[in-house]
Amino acid sequence: MRLTTRGSLFFFITVFSFLVVCPQGFSSKREMRGVWLATVWGIDWPSVSGDGQKIRQRQMDELRTLLDCCESANLTSVFFQVRGMADAMYESSLEPWSAALSGKRGVSPGWDPLAFAVEECHRRGLECYAWVNPFRWSSGSEYDCVQDREWKNKGWLLSYGKYTVFNPGSEDVRRHIVDVCREIIDSYDVDGLVFDDYFYPNKIPEDEGAGDYTLWQKEASWMSFGDWRRANVHKTVADVYAMVCEIRPDIRFGISPAGVAGKLETSAIKWGMEACGVKADDWQYDEIYSDPLGWLYQRTVDFISPQIYWTSDHPTAPYGPLSLWWSEAANFYGCHFYSSVTLAALDKRNTDEVRAELLSQVDCNRANSIDGDQGSVFYSAKHFHKLSPELSGTRFKGKCITPEVKPRTKGEIVYPPSGLVYNRGRLHWKSSSGNSDTRGMRYVVYVFPSGMPLEDIMEDNGDGIKSEYIFRVCYDRQTNVPESGFSYAVTSLTGLSVESAPVFLHR
Repeated sequence: MRLTTRGSLFFFITVFSFLVVCPQGFSSKREMRGVWLATVWGIDWPSVSGDGQKIRQRQMDELRTLLDCCESANLTSVFFQVRGMADAMYESSLEPWSAALSGKRGVSPGWDPLAFAVEECHRRGLECYAWVNPFRWSSGSEYDCVQDREWKNKGWLLSYGKYTVFNPGSEDVRRHIVDVCREIIDSYDVDGLVFDDYFYPNKIPEDEGAGDYTLWQKEASWMSFGDWRRANVHKTVADVYAMVCEIRPDIRFGISPAGVAGKLETSAIKWGMEACGVKADDWQYDEIYSDPLGWLYQRTVDFISPQIYWTSDHPTAPYGPLSLWWSEAANFYGCHFYSSVTLAALDKRNTDEVRAELLSQVDCNRANSIDGDQGSVFYSAKHFHKLSPELSGTRFKGKCITPEVKPRTKGEIVYPPSGLVYNRGRLHWKSSSGNSDTRGMRYVVYVFPSGMPLEDIMEDNGDGIKSEYIFRVCYDRQTNVPESGFSYAVTSLTGLSVESAPVFLHR
């Protein structure tokens, strides 16, 4: 249950007083702290489907509860799955409604979950990323709504075993995926776009029996079959990234591939990167034709979030060396690394040992960060409540903001808000007219003891006010604040996390 306004103020004053006394509990001011919220098969949400009012209200309440947990754990971001099987968790002109909502593919649930998720995330100061599975159509089901029949008639689908995808080799398919992503980011105030790790059907053969053999021979027989498939994935990623930079330059784009890549025998030499030294195979390179180093080299992603779903003592894929290698790879190509961490072990063993391992992985991600642009994204939301109290009590004790995407923000000038006023426990301010593009603009509210010297509240590295004084991130231009004995500051924060100078209000 959410706190009342009076209860919220008491809670914030109590917590804030503790943090001012104990600033050593804080981590870097900039960190991605995310969670994957899976909707396909109702993994995390929703637990029920249907189009009645009671079911709709239950779905909304469940989503609010998940987001409340994210807020209380001081996360920055929610990766909300909006497209799992070429379907939609939003009002789409291109694809059918998800059956997870209404119970039947293509039937409206009577409300728009993505619009609701964005609003509820922003109400809590959380970024909302649209999580898209770019190619998957089915993992065994035979869908047959209007759009499905159209795609079949166009020959867009490629199958192997039970698994069917949109054929990445088709230019029309790639254009459709770009159009789907464009519709999402143009119609909704999402803060980012992220793909997961499903590409070609796993272990699809490289011979005449493959459904895309003829297309390969027609288009690029001079390339190996595998290189052609990987090039098709590269084209899709590059086209989506170019569209994002054109349509919504205020948001970031990333991908979450499998956890091992860039081995000596696969793609390390091709892209000029030191090979990943763990014993585990880079199976994604030849089995699903995913080559993450290629995206990093071509700079068609802002961040990479590999699924390092193993423990620190794993015999062939230990967490620590993989975290370090991915951090070095991302930094080498000028991108960010936000490791994806699995919470699956908490499903059956919510023990001190399991939680300690997960906390150590957060520590590892921070220790391996080369330039301070660190992060962890937890999979998945249904297990997160089992770890969130320890995160908010230790590693995520205070608020933070996400890392700045410096390769895309060079020379960008962001002006602070104006007209900051205090009235009866509430701050109000105006956006600056000097900022040319306000889409994606947020505000960081700082609260610090009255009379504290300016030099004592500023970061030593020049990154503005210290993280321990972050009170909250706001998507609107007002918020309740602690009253007695405090002064305030507010900054503008762009979608790519460029922060303005602060405007102060001393009391």
